[in-house]
Amino acid sequence: MDNKIVTVAAGIVFFDDEKGLQRCLRSIQSYVDLIIAIDGKFKYFEDDHDFSIDNSRKVVESFPNANYYCYPNLTEIDKRNKYLEIAGIKDIDFLLVIDSDEYAAIDTKEFSENLSKIKEYKKSSNGDSKIEDTPEVYGIKIFEKHFEKPSYIRERYIERIFYKPGKLRYQFIHCNMVDVDNPSRNFTTRKFTSEINGITLYNDDDLRSNHYLQRSMLYQRNLLENEMDARTRILT
Repeated sequence: MDNKIVTVAAGIVFFDDEKGLQRCLRSIQSYVDLIIAIDGKFKYFEDDHDFSIDNSRKVVESFPNANYYCYPNLTEIDKRNKYLEIAGIKDIDFLLVIDSDEYAAIDTKEFSENLSKIKEYKKSSNGDSKIEDTPEVYGIKIFEKHFEKPSYIRERYIERIFYKPGKLRYQFIHCNMVDVDNPSRNFTTRKFTSEINGITLYNDDDLRSNHYLQRSMLYQRNLLENEMDARTRILT
């Protein structure tokens, strides 16, 4: 990436996932200026320690452009909002959201050119701050394979590239995102602005232990139960 044109960061939350984290960060570290890595046990995740006790922190610190942070016992929303806040403080132009069980395949030239076109459009808005400062959410193609259905691979687009990330926040449920200056702009009930080409994500549980997966499934059930009312209000 040409830092004079655009700055790109990646935001990731994790807990005791050194193998997935290694694969994930290796796939993106050459394409982003900064990796914001948030460690710490999720609220409702059943475990007896608050931060990673495997080699996850060492993995993060082995990448020169990665910054390690630890915020234990927060909800998933609060943990994900941490990397949005940090990206805002550091004046990041674009944030790529990626989880530790995912990895990316990136065409450097195409990806960089597409992000630069967005930045150029925003900055050539003739001083119209409503255009220049408005955050946007862009979709990335992902191929998903999960532990529960190992023979099924789902292809879809998900909201994972954010322009002006410091002006965005997750709200009420972990996949619901709003513009902090205009909360009525809800990027869960409305399709993302457009799709970004030059990057594809892949998701699988292949590097996680069965013990971790069992806890993870329990966590997902607890998370869904705690968000049920909010999901009903937002998605209907």
